[in-house]
Amino acid sequence: MYMVGSVIKNEREKHGISQEELCFGICAVSTLSRIEHNEQTPSMEKAMALLDRLGLEGSSYLSFVSEDEHKFYRISRDAEELVVQRKYVQAYEYVMKHEDCMNKNKFRKQFLCGIRAVKACFEDKQYETAIAMTEEAIRYTCPHFDKSKKIRYFLTDMEVNIINVMAVSYWWSKKNIIALNLLLNLTDALREQYSTIGVESFRYPMILCNLAKWLNEQHRFEEADEYIRIGREACIKTGKIRMLPFLCCCRATVLQSMNCGEDEIIGEYISAYVMFKNMGFEDDAMKLRSYLLELYNRDLERICVPKISSPT
Repeated sequence: MYMVGSVIKNEREKHGISQEELCFGICAVSTLSRIEHNEQTPSMEKAMALLDRLGLEGSSYLSFVSEDEHKFYRISRDAEELVVQRKYVQAYEYVMKHEDCMNKNKFRKQFLCGIRAVKACFEDKQYETAIAMTEEAIRYTCPHFDKSKKIRYFLTDMEVNIINVMAVSYWWSKKNIIALNLLLNLTDALREQYSTIGVESFRYPMILCNLAKWLNEQHRFEEADEYIRIGREACIKTGKIRMLPFLCCCRATVLQSMNCGEDEIIGEYISAYVMFKNMGFEDDAMKLRSYLLELYNRDLERICVPKISSPT
């Protein structure tokens, strides 16, 4: 029978990561040392944060030690799935029904604050409120976070999402330079982290797509196209292709900005449409169909959409 501390220690040493780098903002080095030597059993949240920074799916390695921890794990996973489906109000209401178990440690408080920020940003359009919430959330585990500086520590998936929501909130509040710098810094940090651990987050293509869209609006077309290429490669490498059609749409927009040929532009949109249909993203497919009808008088419904497998 394995001990989770041994898994953490073996993975950390395999990738040449110091204890200080791994546990920054999560726990003290002395605590990590005791965990790694199986002298201390970490809470579920602490263990999953450490495993997450190592690119490991925490639920595959953990035996839940209490009903309360299992409850939080279920709530967080269900809420995240609702957010992926863009059901922001449902995610918020679902979490708030269980608010009583969300204030027991900094990881749960961070999650709750992050869900509130998502609703404030994407549903309520209260961007200043969302910015304040994300800055509060990130400092639970990254107390010295500075949006103007390079990120020089490993990030959990939750921290990545919070910084992304922060950047989106800044962008939509017309603070474009701050938003761009945040995503550029986040992208650089993730590129370094993933080159170390060899595992990429499913959120990485989403971040690259946002960054490419914003760079395009700033007329930095070649940079935008390069980040789209990286995003596509990340989708294919990980098998998490949900963002692939959005990256195709993004590239079509960049090609339009560069006055490229109509066939090349429409080819990207057709690829996106085919994937939207096969993935069951009907709303996105119909919006794209309407856009192409209006702009190019092309009806995507007349395209024969082949059935493809979509690994997730």
